[in-house]
Amino acid sequence: MTQANKLITASMMAALVTAGLLSFVGAQAVAPAKDVRIGIAKTFFTDQPKSVAEVAVSDFDLVLKKTTGLQGRLNNKLSAFEVAAKLDAKELDFGIFFAHEFGWVQKKHPELQPLLIAVNKGFVERAYLIVHKNNPGKTVADLAGKKIDVPVGTIEPCRLFLGKICIEQAQKTPEALFGSIEKSSAQMGALDNVARQQVHATVVDAGFLELYKDVKPAVYEKNLRVLQESVVFPSPVIAYKKGGVADSVLNSFRDGLLKAHTIPEGRDMMRGWKIDVFEATPKDYAKSVADLLKVFPAPDSPR
Repeated sequence: MTQANKLITASMMAALVTAGLLSFVGAQAVAPAKDVRIGIAKTFFTDQPKSVAEVAVSDFDLVLKKTTGLQGRLNNKLSAFEVAAKLDAKELDFGIFFAHEFGWVQKKHPELQPLLIAVNKGFVERAYLIVHKNNPGKTVADLAGKKIDVPVGTIEPCRLFLGKICIEQAQKTPEALFGSIEKSSAQMGALDNVARQQVHATVVDAGFLELYKDVKPAVYEKNLRVLQESVVFPSPVIAYKKGGVADSVLNSFRDGLLKAHTIPEGRDMMRGWKIDVFEATPKDYAKSVADLLKVFPAPDSPR
């Protein structure tokens, strides 16, 4: 081999080695995409079987992937205050809260911002204390020692409402006021139990009450009445920490979930979550939450 050929060969080998090193360094520099970390307050699953929570988690992760391209991990083991603390510490990217919980945690973590709300277009959310039409009671205090049915799947706003009126009107917790607290497998069954006078009262949300009126209008009209009702609860909210999530992730997450109702998997998930659509947070949401907190102020001790 001539000296010239040796020099060319050496130069080619050096170039190949350099290219290989650059490729290796480049591959090392591109970190794999991280999962989007999402926390949902565990109050969404109070008294629910473990299987219900597992289905909800897997459904959300699937819809997130299909609509945003992001790989998500939904944590349902934390309280609202724990979700908020992890958002603040950038250990979570997004958090899902009931409206009253968001109001509570935002007071402690003011950098948390609402991104989307989860909307059911069929009704505004309230809680209702239902009794038999023959029941002469006027307030929850008149049910002292009686039997109430708080069915599995009763949403947190209903539980919050029941606890509040018991304390305000009878100076007792529900556990101390009622003779017993039954747990039917569904709100429909709890309303049936009141209609049959097998229990004295139940607490249900607006969606199930309207469903019952549609399915069993005669039974409702003949046997049931609303003893007390709550104020309106704003829609649940998905929140994030301002500056805590990359704009690209924030935009993909928001834009993807806004169209979740347009795919079959999204509609299936939403039926399970009893919502119709994710929407941008309305301008009056902060005021609605502030008004709600006048009725349901934050607890002295985080829950």
